Amino acid sequence: MEQALIRIARANLILLIVTSKILTFVVLSTGSTFSHELWLEPKVFILNTNETLKVNIKLGEKMEGANLAFIPKNIEEFFWSQDGVKNIVQSGLGDRPAFSKEMVEEGLTSIVYVSKPATLMYRKFEKFEKFARHKDLGPVKQLHAEYGFPEKDFFETYRRFAKAIVGVGSSSGNDNYFGLTTEFILLNNPFENRIHDFLKLKLVYEGKPRKRAQVKVFERSDTGAVRITNTKTSHDGIAIVPIKRGSVYLFDAVKLRPAKQSIDQKTVWETLWASLMIEVPK
Repeated sequence: MEQALIRIARANLILLIVTSKILTFVVLSTGSTFSHELWLEPKVFILNTNETLKVNIKLGEKMEGANLAFIPKNIEEFFWSQDGVKNIVQSGLGDRPAFSKEMVEEGLTSIVYVSKPATLMYRKFEKFEKFARHKDLGPVKQLHAEYGFPEKDFFETYRRFAKAIVGVGSSSGNDNYFGLTTEFILLNNPFENRIHDFLKLKLVYEGKPRKRAQVKVFERSDTGAVRITNTKTSHDGIAIVPIKRGSVYLFDAVKLRPAKQSIDQKTVWETLWASLMIEVPK
């Protein structure tokens, strides 16, 4: 019996290593993640107290993707919160879903994941420029030249800042700002106030509103159909998005900045990805 358990554990470890290497190969060989978002996706968005909340870390596009395992070396922060108090996720290596917990207290609940930095290489500048246009990151061709960055074989480092919102019991309360480098903050509660026909979010970067930033909006209806649109934040970093009851929404925004010189000479850009997922109850 003991030997069988050891074999199973070894097999699971090998699977984790292979999966990690495959994901790394995909990123490096494509030279771009412009079509791949990372987000937190709960199994259900509305729970009763004493029910188990299960949340996957997902990587993919158009709201479809792979469920990533809980791998501590890839995680900077992973916590859930009610009323602004951080509770560290206590999962085991390789767990899928990455978060599973019986929810005893009721209220609006935020789940937050921050990845450690990862890098990818661009063989040609044109692919990076295509990604920058897709995310509306500004005049990167001009800036790339002004900074004297190489035209080929350069690196980008990136980090993910993902949030999901669920309602437990009464679902009362508010989302909070948790001090992430970039972050979406939900400003209204669609679980508690079902009169609103919109979601109101604030996008921040280093504690300040991100003005006129592109927010990509993914809307998945109760039939499973996905619609993708873009909106812009206001001068106060606010985005107001019309909603359809019974739909799931994923918001995505990317901040581009020059990489810190302390990283290395070939890593020239850094991208910071914010996401938020929520379902609007009928």
